[in-house]
Amino acid sequence: MNAQLNKYRTTNSQGKLRMRHSIINSLIAVSFAITCSGCTSYTSKPPINEHFEPRTKETISSFTYKMDSAWKNSRFAKSAYEATQKIIPNAQDNSSRLIAPRFPELEIKISEAPSGGACVQEYLTGLSLGLIPSWCTRPNLFRFDFTLNNSHGFCRQKSYSISSISFSHLAVIPFALLSTESKPLTIYQAALKDFLQEGQCTTR
Repeated sequence: MNAQLNKYRTTNSQGKLRMRHSIINSLIAVSFAITCSGCTSYTSKPPINEHFEPRTKETISSFTYKMDSAWKNSRFAKSAYEATQKIIPNAQDNSSRLIAPRFPELEIKISEAPSGGACVQEYLTGLSLGLIPSWCTRPNLFRFDFTLNNSHGFCRQKSYSISSISFSHLAVIPFALLSTESKPLTIYQAALKDFLQEGQCTTR
């Protein structure tokens, strides 16, 4: 009888322990989701119009594409490359440099900095399960460098620096989860279109 009672107590204790672990894991998951989710806005320097469509643009014959990222397989690098091909569909990719350049040639270099994880104030938001709001600024997350060359050499160059400001709170989680737009990619497309406005080349 005592053996059965002890077995019942052990089983019951183990069940309660599993339940506590499950609750703790759920709270950690919720805290992590709150910390990582939020409304994020991006700014470009110099500023660009994200809905800009140039009336006339440079006809690019070839381009080179280089990605400098801390991430081995950057998702943004792949998305930006695909966007580049759509914007200049007739341009030949000379990134390998095994092919002689065809002018005018566009050089693209993208730098992607690691976000550095959550800010300290975002951890407070997570630990409070979203009750404490937080703001976090991440400067220079991306940098887009564009250089145009023609048969005479250098034509023009322009760089765009992208920073972000995030706001985290329990109330904004539904909006963050429903948001499917990749804002940095939208800005990259606008920056490339802005740079490709037809213009007169200047020499060094």
